[in-house]
Amino acid sequence: MKSNENYRMKINKVILLIIFLLLISTKGFSQQIEHRLEKPPKLYVGTPFHVLIDITSNKADSIFAPEIDTLDIFILKNIRSEDEIVKDKKITRLDFTFQPFDTGEFTFPALEFAVQTADSLVVLHTSEFQLNIETVLTDSSQTIHDIADPLKVNLGFWDYFFPLIAIVLLVFIIRMLLKLLRKKTEESPVSQIIDDRPPYLIALELLHNLKKEKLLQKGDFLNLHFRLSFILRLFIELNYHINAVEMTTSEIRFYLQIDLKEKSKLLDFLIFADKIKFAKFIPEIKDSENELKWLEKYLRSFKPVEEQNA
Repeated sequence: MKSNENYRMKINKVILLIIFLLLISTKGFSQQIEHRLEKPPKLYVGTPFHVLIDITSNKADSIFAPEIDTLDIFILKNIRSEDEIVKDKKITRLDFTFQPFDTGEFTFPALEFAVQTADSLVVLHTSEFQLNIETVLTDSSQTIHDIADPLKVNLGFWDYFFPLIAIVLLVFIIRMLLKLLRKKTEESPVSQIIDDRPPYLIALELLHNLKKEKLLQKGDFLNLHFRLSFILRLFIELNYHINAVEMTTSEIRFYLQIDLKEKSKLLDFLIFADKIKFAKFIPEIKDSENELKWLEKYLRSFKPVEEQNA
């Protein structure tokens, strides 16, 4: 009796173990993924190909796929999806359409899908595969060919002689025209207006026009002393024949060879104007009036004695 009971207990344990293993086996294979590739024999740039994926899961499971915009050189063009119930299992069929946009041998990466069950989250992966993308070759039957071989042209002496003579004549005519234009330019110099008045009269006229603008009353010291400096420099240039308008005050000091007392007064006037022009010095109105009066008096001193007495 005891041996029979032991035998039955062993059988029951084996049956329970088998049932437990079946339950584990069934639970372990409740989510599955299969994939395959559909493509033409040769894959060219821009030729679409399909990645077909079947995911088997329970009817209540939810399947999530990450958003796929681009996989390196493989551009996702379209996705189709449909579900099918077979023996209490749900088969989700996915059709991904890709297009390659580069040539060479590439690895298509694994795709990832998440299956949400009632009590867990299962992640399924496809495997990688190799794709060889070829360039699009032009059909040799559509290549443009010459209708006939190029004709050979044999040129003789006169074929070279006449074009050469024409080039020489053209160069000669162009040179002659340039000489005529240059000669006309030299023969018709630009007329210059020469003011033969004494330098002091030219400077006094400029000073008179400056006083009409009333820059002193407007407080425009910078413009006033710039113009006064120019009038004196112009007078020095015309009267003493040095390029004073283009010179600095230091250069005028060096090149102007006149009486030292007169030279000192001229330089003091120019230095005062330079302080206002370059050092942004703002003078007193009275000082500016004195400078203006001094310049006018200085210029009038060059008036001939007979005219001063008249």
